[in-house]
Amino acid sequence: MQDQSTTGQSSSLPPIPTPPGTLFREFRIQAVPYIAFVAGVGLAAWLWRGYVGPATLVGEVESVRGIVSSVGPGRLAQVQVDALQRVTAGQVLARVITAEPRILEAQIALSKARIDAIRLGPDSDLRKLNSQINLEGLRLSWMYKRAEWLSAKARSVYRQLELARLEKLRAGVTNAGASSPFPALSQNDLDISRRDAAVEEASVKELEQLVTQIGDSIQLMQSKRPEGQESRSMLAAIDVESKNLDLIESQMMPVDLLAPFDGVVSVVHRWTGETIQAGEPILTVSQEKPSRVVAFVRQPIQLQARTGMKVEVRSRGGNREAGVGEVIRVGSQLEPISPTLLPRSASASSGGMGGGVVAENGLPILVSLPGNLTVYPGEIIDLRIVAP
Repeated sequence: MQDQSTTGQSSSLPPIPTPPGTLFREFRIQAVPYIAFVAGVGLAAWLWRGYVGPATLVGEVESVRGIVSSVGPGRLAQVQVDALQRVTAGQVLARVITAEPRILEAQIALSKARIDAIRLGPDSDLRKLNSQINLEGLRLSWMYKRAEWLSAKARSVYRQLELARLEKLRAGVTNAGASSPFPALSQNDLDISRRDAAVEEASVKELEQLVTQIGDSIQLMQSKRPEGQESRSMLAAIDVESKNLDLIESQMMPVDLLAPFDGVVSVVHRWTGETIQAGEPILTVSQEKPSRVVAFVRQPIQLQARTGMKVEVRSRGGNREAGVGEVIRVGSQLEPISPTLLPRSASASSGGMGGGVVAENGLPILVSLPGNLTVYPGEIIDLRIVAP
């Protein structure tokens, strides 16, 4: 009877609570190894997909760049833009003088000598008409003054370039845009250069007015002169020299270098006053709004890309924006993959393509960029084929 009462009392007692430390120890002994194993397997899979076995489709936002250069050698008269400045298509970025002022002066001197030779040449028909008004002689005088005007204009252009360079030296600014606390030129030399530039500019204006007046007089006299009084040989020679002066005048005009498209000036290679060669880069303009992605299918090629195939395009930014594009074009042969798209272990360990790293080829494809994505040209993005 006593044993039964003792058993009934023990069964009615509450269970003894387990301390938290004991529970944590049991959890650490029984559950933590399994959790660590699962985490290790997941981390190994992520590393395998991202580094050891990267995705078969890698892409980069297309970066469209335009090189602004001169068609011929010359000197930069003016660079009107600066680095990282936004420009529009057709905007004047720089002006280039493709002819050297000294060469122009030599050509003008040669043209003057030819005009003198025409003026002193024998022409009996023309001499018979000298009793009235020698229209051909007036034309030759007009051409001679025009040659002098072009020569003064060439000197004025050279003076203006020198004045701009001296003003920068006086202000302590170099061609590259860096400023210096001390000017490299005296104020007296700058005043002399300004005086010479003003004299040349005034001479150009006076000769231009004289050429215009003589030209108007020639047109008026030619309209009143009877036909058949011109010497054909004289007119032909005058016409040749007139066209030669037109050529010299066109060479003196600065050549405008225009922006190829809307974008941003990425690099300024040359500055005002520098001498350039034909085809030498002066400015680099980059397109601001990309429209497509350049992607590569890596080897072994297990994906048969086709035009119109849907592709998920995902940014690697903080918001991980995503959109759906489609394949625009598919290449016909394997091309070298950009080093920025190769795995980090291959490009970072030996500095990109150098250091003995073998270039990898892939099948290039073009993918349209969804409009809702905010990405920059040259940015690396993730691509994934969307199942139909």
